[in-house]
Amino acid sequence: MAVLGTGSGGDGEVAMTTATVAIGAPARTRHRHALRAVPFTLLAGIAIVGLFALLAAVGPWVAPRDVESHSSARLQAPSSAYWFGTDRYGRDMFSRVVVGSRTTMTMAVSGTLLGVAVGLVIGLVSGYVGGRLDELLMRIMDIFMAFPSLLLALLVVAILGANVVNAMASIGIVFMPRVARVVRSATLGIRHAAFIEAAEVRGEPTPHIIFREILPNLWPPIIVEGSIRLSYAVLLSVSLSYLGLGAQPPTPDWGLMVSKERAFMVQAPWVVLFPAGAIVALVVGVNLLGDGLREWLMAWKSRDE
Repeated sequence: MAVLGTGSGGDGEVAMTTATVAIGAPARTRHRHALRAVPFTLLAGIAIVGLFALLAAVGPWVAPRDVESHSSARLQAPSSAYWFGTDRYGRDMFSRVVVGSRTTMTMAVSGTLLGVAVGLVIGLVSGYVGGRLDELLMRIMDIFMAFPSLLLALLVVAILGANVVNAMASIGIVFMPRVARVVRSATLGIRHAAFIEAAEVRGEPTPHIIFREILPNLWPPIIVEGSIRLSYAVLLSVSLSYLGLGAQPPTPDWGLMVSKERAFMVQAPWVVLFPAGAIVALVVGVNLLGDGLREWLMAWKSRDE
């Protein structure tokens, strides 16, 4: 910092105060500028995903009708009485789409968290320890990645059984090797950083170095990777339900609704269009969230540098 002469009298004190304020102002306003620089895609993604998360949380209490209540108003078109129309059993489609958000989001979010958590540990250990353990873990990950995502998920569910919990486990297994690869690459980037070598010289145990020194520096790529995986998890979860390997009837689920009502798509297109539209909207929202997070974190990093 440049030092100004203070001289005798009050002028020097005023000059010093002004210089201090001028030099210190950018540090104090960095977070304010960062908030103003939040990308529109991030705000849009937060709004869309937040709306679906709210519906998943309070859906059963705000749905206007019982999702399993049959009526004689079968395949009714959308109206003021039935906003999204009714299905072949006379059930209110709006209520089923709202409540179905909980099943779909639970499967997608839980499967993503499982895959990120397991892949995170594998990637950290593999990248830091290296050697034969690294080779062994990465070859195992390569075996998992050799299978197409949907085929691997189908294989896992076929072995474990068709239900929501096993569908979530299959999503986690599908995403685990991909997250492990990303985390390993990021770990190798800072493996020989000065602060890591300093921790080793101090005699810190390996778990401390991995989870207290390396992990805090990897959160930006982990967050971005998790948001990307979430959009794929939504598609994978509805695909499993569509094939009858995820949510089971009569559970409201978007993929299951499309599967069971597709025979009436020509006669009553709304029974497929509304749950399919919800799937598209959620995937677009998650993609916007991921793109916005990546852009915002890159801008934040460039300002720090």
